[in-house]
Amino acid sequence: MYKVANPDIKYTVAAQVGEDAQGLMVVGQYAIVRELGHGSFGTVYLVKHAVTGEMFALKEYHKASLRKRLQSTTMNTTPSGRGGGPMRPGRGGLFAARQRLLQQRSEEDADPFSLIKTELAISKKLQHPNLVRLHEALNDTEQDVLYLVIDLCEKGPVQALNTGSATSEPIPPKDAHRYFTQALMALEYLHEQDIVHRDIKPDNMLLTKDDTLKISDFGESTLHDQNSDMVHGSSGTPAFMAPELCQNEGGVSGEAADIWSLGVCLYSFIYGTLPFQGDSVIEIMDSVSAGKLHFPDPANEQLNELLLRMLDSNPDSRITIAEIRKHPWVTQNGTFALPSKRSNCKNSVTAITQEDVDSVIQPIFDIMPVILAVAKLRRFRRRIREKRERLEREAQERDLLLSEGQSAVTVQPDDLQQMTEDTQPDASLALE
Repeated sequence: MYKVANPDIKYTVAAQVGEDAQGLMVVGQYAIVRELGHGSFGTVYLVKHAVTGEMFALKEYHKASLRKRLQSTTMNTTPSGRGGGPMRPGRGGLFAARQRLLQQRSEEDADPFSLIKTELAISKKLQHPNLVRLHEALNDTEQDVLYLVIDLCEKGPVQALNTGSATSEPIPPKDAHRYFTQALMALEYLHEQDIVHRDIKPDNMLLTKDDTLKISDFGESTLHDQNSDMVHGSSGTPAFMAPELCQNEGGVSGEAADIWSLGVCLYSFIYGTLPFQGDSVIEIMDSVSAGKLHFPDPANEQLNELLLRMLDSNPDSRITIAEIRKHPWVTQNGTFALPSKRSNCKNSVTAITQEDVDSVIQPIFDIMPVILAVAKLRRFRRRIREKRERLEREAQERDLLLSEGQSAVTVQPDDLQQMTEDTQPDASLALE
């Protein structure tokens, strides 16, 4: 029912949600096996494809949370009526913000995936062994939820930080080096596609069963102009944010900010703690801005020198990926060779443009079939719910009569047969 921009990713506009014979919740063709963890906008589940039996991760997005984020971004970036800059409470600024929010809601009505269209536009073009791949996007109209089916990374985050103490078990140096270089290759590939991740942290670095690191979560990612990597607005996790973002100085180099975040990850890998800490977001950002580094092992000179250059408070003099490639700690004094940039970026795709973002899914001229299908799905669910409630009431009345020694009200076999027929999936409800 929708024209899909990339056939490799499926889009299910009205996903059927129910239960299978084993009592597992089913979303589209995916049975939810168990919960894997929580994200900022919802839960991540382990799921099994009903036909192929293949295992995936299912990422849940509550639309209400996405709308709040979008509204917050709009209110913070909409120009005022007096000539631009951050929007202030004024007639022109508030009116412009309201108009933008109304337009966004209209876009959502026409395209149920509009709330994550940037993430979809980015994901559909990425082909790299160290990036999580998106397979399908599903829209649940009943629960106001979006689901993304992505690669399963069985071992989870590369490092689990204690949120209270900002500490974790250090990763053995050999493994830390391997994970860091894999993340570096993924970041080089992203930057080559003019994509800034903006939320690099261990939670977004996942390990497969064969110990391959994959960077995930492009919800905060952004596209920049081919001639400049400047991005606007603060985004990400405070402890991993570059100081120029904490200081809210307007446009900053997105690629330099990603390198800073990767440097914080490397510090955490080796030393099992974060370099910049505090008891509140303000204290953390003050610590980041101060930029004072302490190295638990001063003898590790090569590593510490690399960290100093990655965590340089001046983005203009901060080390680049090309320079990191040649660093002696990365090359292990010439004994370790990274793939060439040409080889690493061999799956380079056409540049992602704003047009790609706007046309991830292009609605057909006649939207009525989609509306009718959604309405049919809701009626289908309502019939199941009403039938179940009626049978439960009759069972309660039967039990009451039995307890009083009277004749029981029985559920007729025809009713049970009809309920079974009503709960059979209708293939026409899942529009892909």
